Amino acid sequence: MNTEVRSSIDTLHPTLKERLAQPGQSLLPPLTSMSRFAKHSLANQFLIFAQRPDATCVQGYRAWNKTGYQVRQGEHDIVIYAPMRFAQRDSNTLDDGATASPRLGFRVAYVFDVSQVDALPGTASALETASTLCPSAHRHLEALKAFLVGHNVELEYKALAPGLLGYTNGRRITCGQGQAAHVEFATLAHETTHVLLHFPTDGSARPDLTTRETEAEAVTYLLCAQLGIAGTDASIEYIQSYRGTPDTLDAIRFNAEDEPGAF
Repeated sequence: MNTEVRSSIDTLHPTLKERLAQPGQSLLPPLTSMSRFAKHSLANQFLIFAQRPDATCVQGYRAWNKTGYQVRQGEHDIVIYAPMRFAQRDSNTLDDGATASPRLGFRVAYVFDVSQVDALPGTASALETASTLCPSAHRHLEALKAFLVGHNVELEYKALAPGLLGYTNGRRITCGQGQAAHVEFATLAHETTHVLLHFPTDGSARPDLTTRETEAEAVTYLLCAQLGIAGTDASIEYIQSYRGTPDTLDAIRFNAEDEPGAF
């Protein structure tokens, strides 16, 4: 691996966190980027955001060619990490004749955003967007309810006070009656995050209110944006009413990965 390149990208993550920690900075731009690249590691999500904040879909040069696109001449690549397996040597053979498991490492990879490519003439491009792949909010809502059942979390519906959509005590989620599917999904995603992150089972203290609400609504924002469900505008207003820090992004990513596992 090119030492200079590796050193450069290794500094991007802490540099980005320092920049986001400055007064007046918002977590919403990196959260939006995270929602676009859910299949990438958190480190690569940061790297993509730091190098091209407006990126929406990235692939390698050959991958773009296979889908009917050509990277424009003069475009600068986006540097990320890609996993790789090291080839085994004879010395790695165990005493009983078995072969040791291959070692996993990482290499520098270069990708380009969809805004950096053009369709090849005479080819049928096969680019798919999230909007063409995302089912309705009803399907995701039912999947989230099944997720709660699988995690032994009770769900009940009640008529709640105006402005109150739901709440939880860590074992049961109470959701307001009569909510539209996309609103109910956002409500349950918010309260599910509280259940998973903010009720420690080891007796440790709960996080402070700012941390709890920022993480819960940031996960809601990520899920709605990733799944194409309306409701991100409400999440933006909610997040802006609190002052979360970049340190919450790791927990946000962990929980946003866990919840859609049911889907």
